[in-house]
Amino acid sequence: MQDRVKPRSVRTRLLDLLGESRGDAAKSSDILFEQIEESSRPSLNFYFMLGMATAIASFGLLGNSAPAIIGAMIVAPLMSPIVGFSFAAIMGANRLALNSLISIATGILFVIGIAFVCARAIDLQVVGSEILARTAPSTLDMLVALCSGAAAGFAHARVGIANSIAGVAIAVALVPPLSVVGIGLALGDGAVSSAAIAMSDVHHQGNGNDMAAGAFLLFGTNFIGIVVAAMLVFGLQGYGHWRKPVAVAAALLFASVFVVERLDRRLEIIFVEDLVKRLYVEAIKRHSDIVSDDSYIWQVRGERVEGRLEISVVLLGLRSNLHKAKQSTETFRTLVSEALGEQVALRLQIIPIDVVYENALPPGSGPVAARTD
Repeated sequence: MQDRVKPRSVRTRLLDLLGESRGDAAKSSDILFEQIEESSRPSLNFYFMLGMATAIASFGLLGNSAPAIIGAMIVAPLMSPIVGFSFAAIMGANRLALNSLISIATGILFVIGIAFVCARAIDLQVVGSEILARTAPSTLDMLVALCSGAAAGFAHARVGIANSIAGVAIAVALVPPLSVVGIGLALGDGAVSSAAIAMSDVHHQGNGNDMAAGAFLLFGTNFIGIVVAAMLVFGLQGYGHWRKPVAVAAALLFASVFVVERLDRRLEIIFVEDLVKRLYVEAIKRHSDIVSDDSYIWQVRGERVEGRLEISVVLLGLRSNLHKAKQSTETFRTLVSEALGEQVALRLQIIPIDVVYENALPPGSGPVAARTD
């Protein structure tokens, strides 16, 4: 009687898929534990690099410089203790978990404090696009954090791909959102947009404090996504026991309920704003009487107020077409309502403009009168 071949478990198959059978093996638990413990410990190296990363990020945010912000992401060591906490949770290492949490908590306060001081010292009140981009997270940011956490957990555990960790740090922002928290608290009600308009008039975040709250929500989103995904990847690679991180996973799941609700609301607004712009372009292509190709959308803003979706559109439009504004607003509101499947409120703000056409002709050509619309 032939011996039956024992079927392989799902976990074993996943390990083979992740590279175990090709010699691309994961590090041993002892080696990985030692490396993660060293990088997760609060130390002079950790705080110095974090301080420099925060200063770079703060000055980059205030100067609206994307390269400087990317550089801060690479320098910042805050990813290490977060991955360390994930590894400690899956391994049941209480001391490593405590050290990681101390590094994370003190690091958060350290970053916010330095960013606050930088903003007060520079005393710039104008808020650029790089700051605004980190004040209204959505579910898309959670998806980025989950993918980044999985990549971080995999890169830490595998031999030969540690260089990918820098790319992970760029993909998911940790220090820049916390820097925006400090900057927002420093600005307070004095925050002004790059168009020299009060923040409450041009953006979802009404002032510096609201900006700080939105940026901290982005950091919390990234933190939860990284921890959950890294724990999963560590577990799939054979580290630790599944029973030990149950309490951590339950706490994160409870926290994510409040986070995801906010993120879903923001994602809905992103889709609404995208829809409004698409409908506007389609109306122009069809030569509809609703809008004119001489009008331009400057801003679309949507939000839910007591359950009703309210959309505000700011247009740059010809002064000669202002008599069509009332009819165009109601017609366009009907189009948006039909596309969304619900009745919405639409507020159309038109900034009247005059367009002047000037012609420069070769010598000897006849004169051409300037055209004004």
